[in-house]
Parts: sequence; structure tokens; C-alpha cells
Amino acid sequence: MTMMQAQKRQPLPFGDYLLLDRVGIGGMAEVWRAKMFGAEGLGRLVALKRILPHFADDDEFVSMFLDEGRIGLQLLHTNVAQAFELGQIGPYPFLSQEYIPGKSLGDLLAHFRRASEPVPLPLACYCISRMCAGLDYAHRKTDGRGRLLNIIHRGLSLEDVLISYEGEVKVIDFGIARAAGRVTQTQPGILKGKIGYMSPEQIDGSPLDRRSDVFAIGVCLYELLTGQRPFAGDSDLATLELTRKARVTPPSVHNPYVPRPLDQIVLKALAKDVKDRFEYAGELGDALQDFLIHRDLCFDQETLERYMRNTFSTDLAHEALRQQEYARLIPPKDFDIH
Repeated sequence: MTMMQAQKRQPLPFGDYLLLDRVGIGGMAEVWRAKMFGAEGLGRLVALKRILPHFADDDEFVSMFLDEGRIGLQLLHTNVAQAFELGQIGPYPFLSQEYIPGKSLGDLLAHFRRASEPVPLPLACYCISRMCAGLDYAHRKTDGRGRLLNIIHRGLSLEDVLISYEGEVKVIDFGIARAAGRVTQTQPGILKGKIGYMSPEQIDGSPLDRRSDVFAIGVCLYELLTGQRPFAGDSDLATLELTRKARVTPPSVHNPYVPRPLDQIVLKALAKDVKDRFEYAGELGDALQDFLIHRDLCFDQETLERYMRNTFSTDLAHEALRQQEYARLIPPKDFDIH
């Protein structure tokens, strides 16, 4: 979802929530900072996603939105943004989720680009390894009977990984994820994914498994290490064709600080043939952690927290003031708390 500058406005009552300010708007939904006043989460600050008004009467879009919510409610992992409540108020289906003050991986890359510096290898490898942990959990998730849910994100990019000011790494937005039991199905001939991050088999419309997400993770890692995507044409069509061929220049060609072992990890994740990739996202994450250990590059959540707080100190101060302001908000007298 494309994030926009927060728009200040009066809090808007919405069921058990007060909508505080809109922070994002995408293809079929908008995201708000919201304060929850229901008994289950009294005073909790959440990110609330609700379907846009002109899609509220579209059964297909509503089903897609509810599918995302059902997938999210089943996932509980430190590296996946937690979903709290799926419901409908008036004509608006909504999903309340964990509020994560911080930056996306895309924001981090933009920061280093502005400074004309490469992303430090330990930072890139650690964040992607935690991304792998969250997705590996989703890929292996089973239902109450032990049956694999076959969850595949299908829409990964640097914007779908949030880094909190406390050093947490969270995968978000399973909006076009595929899973067993999903109500809506992709129509033949319709591409679902983000151009530049889709796997070759995703572009070809072939059957997908978790290794399609491994490819997308590889694109994210390549982009962090080099400042550019591995497949970037002059047009969307050209980018799709380059991705389909999956001929990859090693990251070290663009960033001489990338050693050969890290080149090999990236190239394996970006292999055209799914059989040549890492079998699981967790295996890719383990390879990155092993790389850091063997190079004596110590990096953990505490290190990431220090980096985030030092680098984005001004934004962190603004966030603290905003949360103080939100903490003083109380529901209107006629507010209906169930």
C-alpha cells in the first residue's frame, strides 16, 4: 500500500474506535491510526485498515478484503504484524492490526541513497533474516487439524517490511496472499503481485509455492545491497521480461563490499528454477545469519534499535509527542463501547 503524509483531522468515531489520522491509501483500502475503546483493547493504539467507500458494495473486493483479514488473524509471530479484529461497521469491512511506529525497509534504503552510501551489510542481512523468519512461519502455518494452510504472500516488497524504533522487524500486508480456504480466486490471465518483485513462475501464471516468496525476498536483499533491483527495464513489460529470464548480475558488481559468499546466497534465492532456490525462507534466513557469524559481524535487535533511534531521532521525538496527544483522547460521551 502506498503510504501518504498523515492528514490531521478531528477524530472520527467508528464503532469501538476513534479514527485519528489517515496514514495510507491504496487500491481498495485506507489505513488509519486509530484508538480502540472496546473492552478487549481499551485505549490501545492500532492501525485500522478499512475498505474504501466505492468498493464497499463490490462483493469481490469485500471478499478479497475479508480473506486478508482471515489470513492475518491466524498468524501470531514476532516477525509478522499481528491482526486483532476483523469486522464490519455500517458498510465498511475493517481489520485492526498492530500499530508499529518506525520505518519500512524502503525508507531505510531511501535514507542511504540520500546519503550516497550503501546499506551496511550487517543491517541488510539481519533485517532480511528476520523477514525470512516471519514468512517461514506463515509458509508452515497449519490449521487446527494440522493441515498446511499453504499461505504465500505474493506481494512482497521493501515497503512490506516495517522496522520499529525498538528494533523489531515485521512483515505486513497479506492483501493478495494465497492460502487454502481462501474465498476469492485469481482469474486466469490476471497478474497479482508487484512488478520487479514477482517470481518468473508468478509472471507465467504457473502454480506457486513458498519458493515464489523466497524469490521476492531475494529481490529485496539484492535491492538493499546494491541500491537497485536485479530486474529493472525501461517499462513494466520490459521488467517482466527481464524477470522471466532471471539473469542476475552478482550484487558485488554494483557493491564491491559484498563478498562472494553473500553473492552466492543472493543468487540462490534468485534462481530461475524453483528447484535451485532455498527450499524454505527459513533456510535463506539461516544462511544470512551464518554469514554474519562467520564474518564476526554481530548484529541483533538491540543493535537495530540503537541504529533506528540514533538515525531517526527527530521522527522518534515526533512520534512520542503524537502518542502523548493520543493518550489524552477519551471517547465522546455518546460513544458506544460494547
